[in-house]
Parts: sequence; structure tokens; C-alpha cells
Amino acid sequence: MYYRILEHIRDVVKKAIHKNLIDEIDVYESEVADFSSTIAFRLSRKLKKSPIDIAFELSKKIKPEMYVEKVEARNGYLNFYLGYEELFPEIIREVRTRGSDYGRALDKRKRIILEHTSINPSGPVHIGRLRNSLIGDAIARILRFNGFEVETHYYVNDTGKQIAIIFQGFRDGIRPDRDIIKFYEKYKEKDDFVVFFEYVAANKRFETDSKFADRVESVIRRIENGDEKILDEISSIARKCLNGQREIFDKLNIKFDKFDFESDYIREGRVRDVINFLKKSKYWRVTEIGSGLDLREFGIEKKGGVSIIERSDGTSVYLTRDVAYHLEKSKLGDILLNVLGEDHKLEFLELKTILTKIYKLSIPINAIHYSFVNFEGMELSTRKGLIAPVDKLIDEAIEKAEREIEKRSVASRDIAPKIGIGAIKYHILRTAPSKPITFRWEEALHFDGESAPYIQYAHARCCRILEKADVDIDTIDVSSLKIGRLEIEERNLLFQILRFPNVVERAGNELKPNIIANYLYDLASCFNRFYRECQVLRTGRRIRERRLLLVDCVRIILSNGLDLLGIDAPECM
Repeated sequence: MYYRILEHIRDVVKKAIHKNLIDEIDVYESEVADFSSTIAFRLSRKLKKSPIDIAFELSKKIKPEMYVEKVEARNGYLNFYLGYEELFPEIIREVRTRGSDYGRALDKRKRIILEHTSINPSGPVHIGRLRNSLIGDAIARILRFNGFEVETHYYVNDTGKQIAIIFQGFRDGIRPDRDIIKFYEKYKEKDDFVVFFEYVAANKRFETDSKFADRVESVIRRIENGDEKILDEISSIARKCLNGQREIFDKLNIKFDKFDFESDYIREGRVRDVINFLKKSKYWRVTEIGSGLDLREFGIEKKGGVSIIERSDGTSVYLTRDVAYHLEKSKLGDILLNVLGEDHKLEFLELKTILTKIYKLSIPINAIHYSFVNFEGMELSTRKGLIAPVDKLIDEAIEKAEREIEKRSVASRDIAPKIGIGAIKYHILRTAPSKPITFRWEEALHFDGESAPYIQYAHARCCRILEKADVDIDTIDVSSLKIGRLEIEERNLLFQILRFPNVVERAGNELKPNIIANYLYDLASCFNRFYRECQVLRTGRRIRERRLLLVDCVRIILSNGLDLLGIDAPECM
């Protein structure tokens, strides 16, 4: 419906112009009207007339019809006001007919391989990396809703230096620090914490004991040489850590289609294949610290002038293994998309340059770079044992939700996880990925204002109104309903309902979940104003029925939108 209205407005403007002077007619949502156009400004240069005069002339030529109730010229802008009474049946019918598919686009017949999270298997998930997971999961949901087939991948770096330190720590029987274990007492039996405790202790030994460090370096070389026994043992440690991490992802309802283990690419010789192939490149250079590619021709400046691919001892670097991984992923879909921290911009540019300029891959390779989360009052460092685990964040969020439920006396404590986890997700997703976040407990768990509980409560209120109405909403025939004149709050709400498909499309095009999050807050706020100003149940039958239909449409869209963010929509709160 949204796009039909835009097309209608473009058509009537084009007819009013007569001459084929402009190919594209711009129409956009406006703060002063429902939709506006700057067409008069674009025509003024060609017609050598004032945009104010052109807009006025066009406004007189365009007659109210179909979806448009009124056209006005103001300061050179063409402003369009919709005929909501005429639109009401069509909008309501479309939303309620499509239900959970309202806003869903047609199948684009393209497959996206989306990699996100990919946390090192050295400890639990902490809040700083959680942003990656939440953005990745939301983007996957949004892209699927936009008609793409999406396959989510998680890259397990089980051959790097960290896992070698952990392996040697376990082998040497290094005991974890009791104080750290005590600090995380509640989680000490969780697999990812067990690995984390060992990593902190072993890393301290690595930094102070040269003989231990030599043994770690020996492990790394044996890994690179494909030592099956070592590869099996480090993979076992990585899987143990991953098991603990996956418990958190399950609580957050974040699913992955495939876990890709780095060790497999070494076992199968794909990493060595990359090195051998790149050695033949005209960009290959040999330096004292290792060999690699001189990519300055492509605008990539590295210290020493070379992007290292192979260390001087013959072992590979992360970039080498990442190239092997992406070559494999490129066979699986039509588009490659990664979610990465902003500190990985240069590394991603190196990777993309190697794949497109040297391997000549034509598949689109893109990344969503996000800024980091500053956890107020704490430095985040897995290496030092200073982390803010998501386990603790979730537990505190649920406890807070339970207290809020008890205070309100409106719901069962069983929905506390939905409310608490929803609060965390929304607090992070409401901000554009490129902007930094200072994570504050009191803001994340706030139950009023721009938060998930506020939006969830609006959904629950819709459900409660429909339940109290004691009428089968499906028996209301919107086609034969005498709409009457809508109140301003009803018109505003109907426009928000109308916008949803465009919001979903824009979020997919721009790869920004915050567009959905911000819209849901606007919709919930608009609904709450409607609820305050317009009687729904205690009014005449005709008005009551049209308002119940509006409430049902808001319920549907809030549910759809929250699902795109991976947030539950409780029916009672």
C-alpha cells in the first residue's frame, strides 16, 4: 500500500508537469505533511522560474483523488495530505490479511552468507562482543524479511596463539587463579569459564616464563604443520569453550546455521594453498619479519610496506587463514557479508583487496563495522581476567524484570526472561552500529521511555484491549464498516501502520537494525497517545470497531518488528 501511494503521487505530479522534463519524481515522508516533493526546485533550473511559483502552479493542477485528500504548495515544496478515511479499509485489510508477513518482501532469489560474532574460544561472551551478535542476528532476520535467503556462519579461531596458550596451560597443569574463580563463583562450572580461568593463568605464565613461551610457539608450529594429535586436542578445547558460549546464544535466541573451524582449513591444506598461490603474485615481497603482499597500489599502507601472509618461521597469520575461509564461503552464496568491529576496517580492506584484486572474485564482499561498547567503570580484557560476562548481564536483567513484575502485579514471573533479555537487546540495537555506546545498567534495564519493555508493554496492552472487547475481531467486516471522520490520533496511528514496509526495506538496504528499533518506539508512543485520547471500548459500535481494528494492526506490527530484533512480544505484562 505504501508503495502504491508513492507511485500514485509520482504519477499525478508527472501528469501535472506535462513535458518530460524530469525522469524521477522525488517523494518522501515529511514533517509538515504526509509526503512532500522538491520537484519545483529541480524544475526551476530548467524552466528558469521561481520554485515557489512552480510549486503553486503544480498544486493547482493536481486534483484530490484516490489516496490524496489535499495538495498544498509551501515555500517551493509540494505537500501531500492523505485521505485516511478512504485509505482506512485498504490499509487495515492488507495488515490483517498478511499478519506475520506484513512488511515482508518478495523472494529476491539471492543468498547471503552472513558471518557474525566469531568470538575467540578463550572465554565467555562479554558485553563488548555482544553487540556483534545482536547486530548480526537482527540483520539476518531483517534481510530474510526483505526476501533474501540468509545463511549465518560463525568462524571458530581454534588455531591461534590464544588457544595454543590454553592448550599448553592445561598440559603443564597450570592452576587457575582462585580469586578470579571466586569472583565468578556462580559460573565456575560453565565450560567457557573453565577455559577462561585457564587462559588467564596460562597467559600470565606466557608473559613471564620464556621456556613456557617457547613451548607455546612449538605448539603453534605443530598446528601449522598439520599435527593431527595437536589439532584434535586444541579443537576439543575450542569446542568445550564454544559449548558454554552457545548456552548464552540459546538464551538470547541467536541461532547459527554453521560453525566453521579454522583447524579444518589447516588439516585440508587450504591455508598452505593460499600461501603457495599468493607467492606467485607480482605483489609478493619478502622481508625480515616475514613474507606478504605489497598492496600500496590499492591504497593500503602497512608498516614495512607489506601485508604479512607468512611469518619468517613459516607459519601463517590470521589474514592468511581468513583468505582461505572466504574463498570457501564465496562458493556458497551470491553475497558475502561480515559483522566486524571498527578496529578491523584495515584488515577487512586487506582481505577484500586480496580476494577481488588478486583472486579476481566478482562476488560482492561487504562488512558492517560497529563501534564498541564502553562498559562503564570496567576495562574489558579477557587476557587480564577483566570481563563483563553476558551471563551476569542476563541474570541481573532477569532479576530486575522480576522485581518490576512484582511491583506492577500484572504478569507471571515466567515472562521475566523475555522482558529482561529484550531490554538488553533493544538498548544495544537502538543505536546505529557506527556510533559508540556507553553501557549503563540503569539505562539498559529501564522500564520506561525508549526501551524494549515500553514497546513490549504497548503490545501487551493491545492484546489486553482485544481480550476485554470480548468480540471476535475477525467478524468485523472492514469493507462494509462506516468509517466516519478519523481523529488526529487515529490518522497519525494509521500513517505509522502504513510506514512499516518501507521501514523494513530501508533497514535492509542500509543494514541498520536501529531503523526498526526507532520506528517501534515511535509506533508504541503513537499508540499510547491514541490510547490516552481515544476511547476504544466505551464508545459507539461503529467507532469501537474501527478502533479495535487499529489496535489489532498495531499488535501485528509490534510483534513483527520486535521479532526482527530477536525480541519477544509478551501478551501480558
